[in-house]
Amino acid sequence: MDIKDTNTLVSTIETIAPYNVGWALTDRVGDINNLASARLRTLSYKEFDIPKKSGGTRRITAPVGKLKDVLKCLSVILTPYYEPGGCVHGFTTQRSVASNASVHMGKNYVLNIDLKDFFPSITATRVQKALQKHGLNSEVAHLISRLTTLPMAIEDSQTLRNVLPQGSPCSPLLSNMVCSDLDRKLMGLARRFRVDYTRYADDMTFSSNHHVYAAGGEFFAELRSIIEDCGFTINERKTRLQKRGSRQEVTGVIVNEKTNAHRSFRKNLRAAVFAAETFGCTRKEYNSIMGKISYLSMLLNEERGCIYKYKAIMSKVMIKK
Repeated sequence: MDIKDTNTLVSTIETIAPYNVGWALTDRVGDINNLASARLRTLSYKEFDIPKKSGGTRRITAPVGKLKDVLKCLSVILTPYYEPGGCVHGFTTQRSVASNASVHMGKNYVLNIDLKDFFPSITATRVQKALQKHGLNSEVAHLISRLTTLPMAIEDSQTLRNVLPQGSPCSPLLSNMVCSDLDRKLMGLARRFRVDYTRYADDMTFSSNHHVYAAGGEFFAELRSIIEDCGFTINERKTRLQKRGSRQEVTGVIVNEKTNAHRSFRKNLRAAVFAAETFGCTRKEYNSIMGKISYLSMLLNEERGCIYKYKAIMSKVMIKK
């Protein structure tokens, strides 16, 4: 897909919109530059909180209305411009938390690194540069960088910066594109120190059977330098070195010997399945349970009889209205 100028971009959005966001064939994008204005972008987002698995809440800033539709189409248009490296497991097809975790199974050492303020640290300027590196011209890249970012105050600052909002359909793909240089450099670091590296969004994991992770050592010094040179900051509170013999976890998945869910997750799922068998459940509860069964199945590769048992039980459950 060759997007030569902004007019081509608009016509491409209008062409695919009926299939991706349900527009009628007569619908039009309208003035794309007006849609990209700071005023309209600010009015086109809503904020809400979702619970974190670790406790507390996460603030999501999501687009609504026509801007949301345009960003969904942009995500489709931009996908062919990005080829994820072998280390990238988040926001890309055929990969998941399970594939990310499986790289680090059965290792003596598993190091987890989290990037601080991941999406808010990606500015419109960084988005534009990444798009140009991936083959778009400066005119189109500049317009997309405006459409996909939002003026936000970062860390209680009074100064607004155009940054990627967490909750936009384009943010996952664009964050991966921005991280291409980071991934390339960290893959080089990993090869030099003979360790495995993967990234799932802002969660980076390194693992090996030999110890190179001393706090003041050469590996950590180079790791920190690469991350900072690429415009990110390590979240020190979430840096963890997990050794064999303790519970080793990667993006919420246990990896000591094979990929598995937490014991509490498996226990709660078992209780939910048998409660549904006894008392029935609502459609929402049914969908939630089936989603958790699918998640566990992905981690276990359906090697456990419990997966088949749970599916058989849920196939006979009474759905309450």
